[in-house]
Amino acid sequence: MPEPNSAVLFQRARSSFSRGALAEARQLISGALAADPDFINAHRLAADIRAAMGEPEAACEILQRAAARLAPGSGRHTAVSLHLAGLLLQRGDLAGAASALKLEAILPLRDVRMLARAGYLYSCCEDHPPALAVYERALSLQPDNSDLLYNCAAANRAMGNSDRAEDLYDRVLASRAEDWEAYRNRSDLRKQTETHNHLDQLHTLLQCDPLPVQARVQLNFALAKELEDLGRSGESFDALQAGCRARRSMIQYDVGRDCSLMAAIRETFDAEKLGNIDAPGDAGEGIVLVLGMPRTGTTLVDRLLTSIPGVVSAGEPDTFARLLGNAIAQRHPDADTGENTAVHAAGAVDMVEWGSAYARQMRARADYFSGEVILDKNPMNFLYAGLIQRALPAAKIVHLIRDPLDTCYAVYKTLFKSAYPFSYDQLELARYYLGYRALMDHWRRALPGRFLDIHYERLVADPPAESRRLFAFCGLEWTESVLDFHRQKGGGTATASASQVRQPIYRSSVGRWKDYHEQLRPLIDRLEKSGVFQTG
Repeated sequence: MPEPNSAVLFQRARSSFSRGALAEARQLISGALAADPDFINAHRLAADIRAAMGEPEAACEILQRAAARLAPGSGRHTAVSLHLAGLLLQRGDLAGAASALKLEAILPLRDVRMLARAGYLYSCCEDHPPALAVYERALSLQPDNSDLLYNCAAANRAMGNSDRAEDLYDRVLASRAEDWEAYRNRSDLRKQTETHNHLDQLHTLLQCDPLPVQARVQLNFALAKELEDLGRSGESFDALQAGCRARRSMIQYDVGRDCSLMAAIRETFDAEKLGNIDAPGDAGEGIVLVLGMPRTGTTLVDRLLTSIPGVVSAGEPDTFARLLGNAIAQRHPDADTGENTAVHAAGAVDMVEWGSAYARQMRARADYFSGEVILDKNPMNFLYAGLIQRALPAAKIVHLIRDPLDTCYAVYKTLFKSAYPFSYDQLELARYYLGYRALMDHWRRALPGRFLDIHYERLVADPPAESRRLFAFCGLEWTESVLDFHRQKGGGTATASASQVRQPIYRSSVGRWKDYHEQLRPLIDRLEKSGVFQTG
């Protein structure tokens, strides 16, 4: 037990911290630790205070020293390790966070809150197998806990265990009928059939009045998906439109700002600017970036490449954007005061240093997963494709291209958790898509031949030929087993394609927009006027 004086100082420090008096809290907690260096909760509070003061490295060092005072594998040691993993995750150090988590110490725990925290941290680190193991362990201890049921369902979905996930979502809804997101997640797990669907339940729920906006979003997207599975395209699109309108009403968003941002990137990073970056020729070696618009096959390419030993996936980290934002903030603290000033400020960032920081984080993640090559499949890296090629000339960039209307329809019908706010209005979606096309055309002109375009339609039409071309570009050895990626027990994925990647390559989504030709007229007209698509 801590000495009385240290306990008093600890309580006062916690009070100061809670009201934002950080300097005062730091002084008080230092006094508590001076009085009792073994007061572990004081170390944890000290770390939180330093993190809040913008000193994340110092915060992590405090927790590392605290862990060294404890017996490895003990409950207290594990609690500190979870705390450390959380702070490392906040810094974007996913490899460090995952390494701080020791599954052999976590799984025997009977503390459900600690188990749930560990499952969440593993999921954030894109390490889905241990996340599933931990959530299943927690659920075995509290089988009726609706939060655990939901999170365990999500973990099973990520690992491709659709039947188990559906059963868990059913149990969530039996105890928590207003968990609207669970309805939509359940509908996405598999293709619905005439004899096995949830249409009656979804229709009944949508008749309730009043119904929260969030409920209308989730239920309509679920209904649209199930109706499309059953071939009832007109009804499906009506539900989709209702879901998109409800979702758009919840978002404050101006697509014009994103389009202006992409234009500013084109203007700022021309061929001359990019040619002035003097990065080492081997910078980025062992890194593959898969990018493009969402829903264009990036996850399929990820699964193909990771089907061979030595290639691992980092999922969709925001590492590049986050590191760039940090670099801009450090050098130009007022960069966000005017429209697109952050883009112009990025032009003054040391691209070599920025690229090196990114490569270090990717290398650490590859080491954690015992990989030699690591994939970053965040689609939004298309914004930085030219910068990536100059800062990391040895990195491989694979750009997915899909039919414009199939791309836009696939985006429009997907309910994203927080990203892609342009996706819920046809005209906004068209404007964003045109901005993306213009930017990728710019990167091609500025850096010809520096990245590989993979056409989704060609990939699904001739998987052996196109995947061979992909592997050759990435410097990887292709084998026939690549095409059996869907049979392999991989590391899981939490993207919108989680269910599809467990299936063989299929062509049924090619030309899917044609079923909704009239409903997509605003989008089609806008793309036709731009010249990127002609229906005639």
